[in-house]
Amino acid sequence: MKGIFEELVKATRTLWYEAEQICVFCGDKHGPICPSCRADLLRPELGRCRGCGKLVLTEKTYCSDCVSGRGPKQLDQITAWGHYSGGLKDFIHTVKYNTHPRLISKISRPFSEWAIRQLPAVDGLVAVPMHKARLAERGYNQAEVIASALHWELGLPILRGVERIEQRSSQVLLSRQERLRNLEGTFVVSKPGYLKGRSVWLIDDVTTTGATFEAVAEVLRTSGVEAVYGLCLAAGLEKG
Repeated sequence: MKGIFEELVKATRTLWYEAEQICVFCGDKHGPICPSCRADLLRPELGRCRGCGKLVLTEKTYCSDCVSGRGPKQLDQITAWGHYSGGLKDFIHTVKYNTHPRLISKISRPFSEWAIRQLPAVDGLVAVPMHKARLAERGYNQAEVIASALHWELGLPILRGVERIEQRSSQVLLSRQERLRNLEGTFVVSKPGYLKGRSVWLIDDVTTTGATFEAVAEVLRTSGVEAVYGLCLAAGLEKG
């Protein structure tokens, strides 16, 4: 019996090791993220616009939109792990729409290690909330899943109290200004005193214009939060 148990443990460890060696973005055997995907999707040679998180040339601190005043203004910084394309985009869609939230655990360590090198230490994590109707439909909030992974890896507490009280039309085809107007009055802080004086990482899966980050950060600021840093898995690439 002891021999059978030892063989079972050995087989389990082998399967676990093999799974860990597979790239989560392309399936290559150099995981959890293969060198090719690291280069093509995470784009370490590029900088991140401090204003909106967009991937920019390393010599730039802000993208042209933020320089011209069209970017978010309520956050101290926004940063994105990689470019919203290819395998990373497919991974996020699988997590978000195909009911596979546990996949986040496969990237939790490299994502967390990257995040602590990009952003200052904070009091806790705030996930961009989802409306209760959408939450009931999907069964989970992908931003909360990402926040939970960061909590597990870094020990940062998850701070609750921000709610989405209205569900609006899709943001996909809207401009940044249209998105901001569409999000007005959407978020509230139910316990302002709980968050007053704190610093937070605001967590979401993807940012495009930064409008959602901006809308949540605005109510956080109103409730007395001192510093807000946006963090997400992916963002766009500045044109040109």
